[in-house]
Amino acid sequence: MESTAMLRHLAFFEELSRLDESDASWREVSAGLVVVRLVDAWLEHGASVVAADSWTIGSVLSAIDEIPVGRPARGILRSVADAMVAAGLPDVHAVSPRLMAYARSLDFDAKWPLAIDVYSTIVAHAEPLEDAETVIGAHLRLGFCLRQVGDVEESATAYQRAGQIAECVGDMMGVLRSRIGHAKIALIRGNLPQAESILDGTIADAAHHGLSSVKSMALHDRSAAAGLRGDYELAVKLAYRAIECAETERDRDRILYDIAISFNRLGVRSAARDALHVLAATALEQYTRWAATIQLLAIAADDGMTTVFERYRRELVGQALPPSLTAEFEYQTGRGYRLFGESEAAITWLERAVETAREHDFNQLLFELESELHAVHTTPRTAWSTELEQPSIDVQEIADAIHQMRKAVGAMS
Repeated sequence: MESTAMLRHLAFFEELSRLDESDASWREVSAGLVVVRLVDAWLEHGASVVAADSWTIGSVLSAIDEIPVGRPARGILRSVADAMVAAGLPDVHAVSPRLMAYARSLDFDAKWPLAIDVYSTIVAHAEPLEDAETVIGAHLRLGFCLRQVGDVEESATAYQRAGQIAECVGDMMGVLRSRIGHAKIALIRGNLPQAESILDGTIADAAHHGLSSVKSMALHDRSAAAGLRGDYELAVKLAYRAIECAETERDRDRILYDIAISFNRLGVRSAARDALHVLAATALEQYTRWAATIQLLAIAADDGMTTVFERYRRELVGQALPPSLTAEFEYQTGRGYRLFGESEAAITWLERAVETAREHDFNQLLFELESELHAVHTTPRTAWSTELEQPSIDVQEIADAIHQMRKAVGAMS
């Protein structure tokens, strides 16, 4: 039984092995591990494991108390333990919302292997139809986290399972979000026509059912598809529509990041910089901050700013980036060195990116990398990019709105 429990939560053991026991992060991960193992034991063996005189619950509470005061995990994990004690008899409903909160905190902190473990714990114990809302949500977030670590096949399975359960219980939002997940998988695999077809239908259905948050998600991904086709004006317009109906700050952060990407590729780099500076000052998620920094590095390369480029590169090189961002960082670093005329360094970084992209089936990125490697040998250095002098009126209005956002952030800082 002990070895089975360890295998269940291997991600926690692996994370602990990478940390120093004197580190506050070690105490936080350790407490998370003992709590999820206590949940397993409680649901499988009964109330005795959380009884007042139980050594087990006492040791778990002690581990939680070791987490520094002020850390979100301390309160969340304590609420999980308290819920088990209050319920006495095993009842997954008592802990599943609190476990979801813990998983989301790991998710938002870019600790995806740990989040995957907790989401998997929820779906392993909860009844799919009785706890449909929780189980659907857990599968959808599981699909997201699995994508971040490069496990595309398992991600697709999680999205499929979410959709199946949502259809069984008549949850239209769950059905449409599952479709969006499948569209994301299609984008990763480079199947743009399939992704666009799924998303166009989802946008229409979300509008029909009055689901503005889902409409925002679908518009956002449809914008990404337009960008992959090279239609960056359409990408900006669709993403700005998405940001207008987004319901959370985190969603707006992600959309603003993609607007910055599209502005940069369109040649309106002043607007791209504005958006990225806003994110650097206000983004809630670690993932978004990393992604914004990578794009600031890319813009520094386009501008010929060697010192700024190297500052961003040194900042990122020591970070534990997820596979998708690792590949993008390696790609943009290699591209930057090509623009600076450093062919040997460019090839080294681009070949690293190819290995990462192949390992995780990032097919669309592989196409871009092949082109970039060819450019190293044929045009090792190009003229620095120039600002697009006259974007369309619609795009300029969006650029002006984002500039006002940056001014507002500057005024607050």
